[in-house]
Amino acid sequence: MLKRFILWLARVPADPEAPAGSPESIRVFRASPNLFYWNLVSWGFLQLAFAIAMVLLLVALARMEVKLPAWGKVAASVGQAVIVVYFLTQLVVSAFKQKIDYEMRWYIVTDRSLRIRSGIFFVREATMTFANIQRVNLTQGPLQKLLGIADVEVSTAGGGGAGQHGGKGAGMTNLHVAIFEGVSNAQEIRDLILDRLRKYRDAGLGDPDDTHHHHPEPHALEHPASEQEYAAAQAVLAEVRQLGAALTRK
Repeated sequence: MLKRFILWLARVPADPEAPAGSPESIRVFRASPNLFYWNLVSWGFLQLAFAIAMVLLLVALARMEVKLPAWGKVAASVGQAVIVVYFLTQLVVSAFKQKIDYEMRWYIVTDRSLRIRSGIFFVREATMTFANIQRVNLTQGPLQKLLGIADVEVSTAGGGGAGQHGGKGAGMTNLHVAIFEGVSNAQEIRDLILDRLRKYRDAGLGDPDDTHHHHPEPHALEHPASEQEYAAAQAVLAEVRQLGAALTRK
């Protein structure tokens, strides 16, 4: 009941649709439960800091209350009650939010593109086609290694991702990078994307300008200049050399 209310209050959209690709190729991945536990521990330390600050504030108000007139003591008591109620309310809501935020992470991959969505009050969604993907990297910090999770970062040639509400957050670092955050099968996801990206390129479904040229490995997808551009550059260079030689003779 509380979950439905929070989702309604946050106006969270329905489950994301799969991006472009064949229905039989759809793969849906979820974040590891260890990511939720780690976020819960971080949340706990933050709440502990808030609790200490609240106690210090209540003690300060109690000391001031002794010197206040009758109406001031009533106001101080009301203020103390409001502070306690606010802290307990946000404690319950934010604790439940941690669970919902974990459950509302979606990582979807097809044979042509991928889509990542995360967030509740600020929903962030990135959709990338394999035609624009440049790099697929696996990253794992010391704490992530301890928890048995890692991140898969997918970078595009430019403008391949878009957040529904903009800004940075879980699942994206900016408009050009999407992250499969906190997954326990990061190697499997990375290999799947690279394999499908390679098949996509080999099938000739890449960018129109690249259809007649050899494509490098998907994890280092750098676009070489076309033969026409290379020939034009060589011609300009030859003319510059001739002009330099003529000026030297003069």
